[in-house]
Amino acid sequence: MEPRSDHLLVLVHGLWGNASHFNYITRAIDQFYVHDDLVTVEKEYDSDNVDDTRHADSDHYYKATAVTECVNLLRHNGKLAKNSKYRKPNVLVIRSNEGYLTYDGIDICGEKVALEIEEALDEYERQAVNINRISVVGYSLGGLMARYAIGILYQRGIFKKIQPVNFTTFCTPHVGVRAPGKDLPTTLFNALVPRTISATGRQLFMLDKFAASSMPLMAFLADKSSIFFHALTLFHHRALYANIVNDRRTAWFTAGISNIDPFMDIHSVHLNCIAGYEPNIIDVADPVSPKSVSDGQLDFCGNKPSVDVTGWDMRARAQKFSVLPHFLMTLINIIFVSPIWVFAFLISGTIQTFYSSRRLREFHSAKKGRYGMDEFRLLRLDEQVEDVVDTFLGDFVPYGMSHPLVEIDTSDEEDSVCEEKRLHKFLPLELTDEQNMMIRNLNSLDWRKFPVHITKTKAAHAAVIVRHMDWKGMEEGEVVIRHWLSEVLVL
Repeated sequence: MEPRSDHLLVLVHGLWGNASHFNYITRAIDQFYVHDDLVTVEKEYDSDNVDDTRHADSDHYYKATAVTECVNLLRHNGKLAKNSKYRKPNVLVIRSNEGYLTYDGIDICGEKVALEIEEALDEYERQAVNINRISVVGYSLGGLMARYAIGILYQRGIFKKIQPVNFTTFCTPHVGVRAPGKDLPTTLFNALVPRTISATGRQLFMLDKFAASSMPLMAFLADKSSIFFHALTLFHHRALYANIVNDRRTAWFTAGISNIDPFMDIHSVHLNCIAGYEPNIIDVADPVSPKSVSDGQLDFCGNKPSVDVTGWDMRARAQKFSVLPHFLMTLINIIFVSPIWVFAFLISGTIQTFYSSRRLREFHSAKKGRYGMDEFRLLRLDEQVEDVVDTFLGDFVPYGMSHPLVEIDTSDEEDSVCEEKRLHKFLPLELTDEQNMMIRNLNSLDWRKFPVHITKTKAAHAAVIVRHMDWKGMEEGEVVIRHWLSEVLVL
């Protein structure tokens, strides 16, 4: 029997999350690493050989052939020999914080992540599997839980025995979700939302004081004197993926650890994409370039559209006459649809904040909590609410969560874009002093940053890791995962 890999890859889900959110990633990892013979892949995912349960996902299996092509390319370039020791890592999907347990705070959830990792390491040792290297991937809030957990592992001496290799985050709010700006909607957003998700909400909006320090937890995680920051420095490879549009949870500035946003006025620039990953992965070293009036008939990456210019112009002009129907739909959304989901979200959040407060009291008093079934009956409801909120409420969320995609407009208004506007779009955002400190400290480390451009769905936050394999528009996330496996993850 061939020896197993000595590398442990830990996947940490986000707010309201569960292990199923990583189903696509774990299957992509299986395809990318486990097969020494690509023919095996083709046979395994042949439609005649899959059972009824997997047949529903067969389209995604076939789309994932792009992953196997990457494997073939790596082998062709000598980076992956056919029978080499380049084996699939041991994958641990964190399960101790599923659902509403993520309300309990980044620190409590982070401690549980660290404990689950330690228990997994003990189990591997009992199975005579030597784990010598570890990599951690955090999605959304899971990236912050992971940053806390690695600090605990460092403090307990784990990294003296096991080498930290990769630390990657997808759409993680590294500098919180407090929206920049001082207008009324932004002020209300920053004041009300943190009170709907218990301790985690206060921490994400930096309204807490961590332990005996005078800092919020988020700031302490980024403090250069903390164990959490030092643990992050030990990883040889740090990378992050951040949506530039259509992400109602984590905007570019926080997921990309940046105090400027070159994508704010996306209709007036070309996005400079990484070759082979167009149009979804942007080159962060040269993300955008000015678009002249004559470029109005090119797409976001500077390519000519597949339709004729006349048709393109007709659709652009037609947008002028679609204002009233769009306004009516928005009005209906505000009056009838959104309040229903907001009410359900707030009721659910209030109930779960109560349960979370009880769990925290029991945790701090070293008692094992026993949670009623009502708490878990609401879990399914809230998973639906969370995804619908992204779609229905996207237009009413302040910048701190996302700015929406601006459609390309080739009308005469393009001529009125003045040079002054182009020069000022890279001015720093109105962030707090603590947020700016966090950005400076975190950027003192080497990060490979990858802006992500997802346009086929408003739920870009879910699409970036293909969280729902049966949803339309998720296929752009497959490009992101292919990039991560072939260009970023080092095993």
